[in-house]
Amino acid sequence: MVAMSLRGGNASNRTQKQHDDIESMSMMQCDTPVYDDFVRDFVASNTGPDSQPVVEIARKFCDSWPVPCAHAGSEQSESVKPESAQSESAQPESTKQPTTVRVGVMDSSFNPPHYCHGAYMECLGIMELMPAARGQHAWSEARVLGIDAFLLLLAAKNADKPLKGSSLEQRMRMVDMLATTVVKDTTADTWHLWKSRAQFDASNLHNMAIGMVNSPRFVDKCKAVSNVVQSEWERIKGGPVPRVLSYFAMGWDTLIRVFDPKYYSDYPRELDEFFANGGRIAYSRRVGFPDADVDAFFARHEMATYLQYIFELKLPKRVKHISSSDVRVAVRDSTQSVRDIPPRILEFVNNFQLYRKDRL
Repeated sequence: MVAMSLRGGNASNRTQKQHDDIESMSMMQCDTPVYDDFVRDFVASNTGPDSQPVVEIARKFCDSWPVPCAHAGSEQSESVKPESAQSESAQPESTKQPTTVRVGVMDSSFNPPHYCHGAYMECLGIMELMPAARGQHAWSEARVLGIDAFLLLLAAKNADKPLKGSSLEQRMRMVDMLATTVVKDTTADTWHLWKSRAQFDASNLHNMAIGMVNSPRFVDKCKAVSNVVQSEWERIKGGPVPRVLSYFAMGWDTLIRVFDPKYYSDYPRELDEFFANGGRIAYSRRVGFPDADVDAFFARHEMATYLQYIFELKLPKRVKHISSSDVRVAVRDSTQSVRDIPPRILEFVNNFQLYRKDRL
């Protein structure tokens, strides 16, 4: 598939026919659903001043999501349980029901989605993560989390970033393309973390959904994720409804914001609520955050209670440098960094002339 550049001409001077031709071409070449109605309805219904935190699912890549598919990966999700589940293991095998479902969550503005976003999901499903409580030299104690389901969430609101560069409808389509890249592009590729199809099958990465969330605060997002997961679980499988542990993948800078009192109206009570409701943090560091700084942050007295809920993942060097802001600049300047997004997303960006100089 060849990415077509349409950079020539001012967008404001294009005729309606040219716009329609671009839309039609993109739909055929990108082969992804249009989410205009979904986004419009979500924003209209859930972004008012009195709106409660909510997650709505736009698409499931596995019909039984969040219940693990009848697939090789479901064996791992039942057996690998890093947090205590004695009450479950004490039941007879014939009557055993899962008491916990683990969901890997990538929540972002996705402006645009890129390979590092996908790598976060693959790390959660495949890689061993180190508990922060053990310090920076305890990778021997790292373990696979045993994620049961994955969720890519487009944030309708961001606590620090205004909406620019692309619309929410366009971002939702690009999130679908990212999920398709993770779930369906299962041929060997340089960005994938898994080494074989068997490893991919055992990861539950195929049990993916995408959707939107209306709150910028993690305490609210966690509550909304739990609600939608439990609701879907009960609808598909019936009771009892398991407890939800939501592993939010994020960078170090976002982790610091999670613990910043300015994002809370009642700190630390609301932060405690995030973890009590099953919120977990899986973070990765870029270059520039040395071990000494990380250790000093975690050594703060107020962090002691929370370390058991925080895990470090190591992104591969080939993707850890990628950021959406750098990709936008690369698109604008036509540099090699445009390769940091999947081809189907790059094609979409070019077709709609996103992130050009007058839109950054």
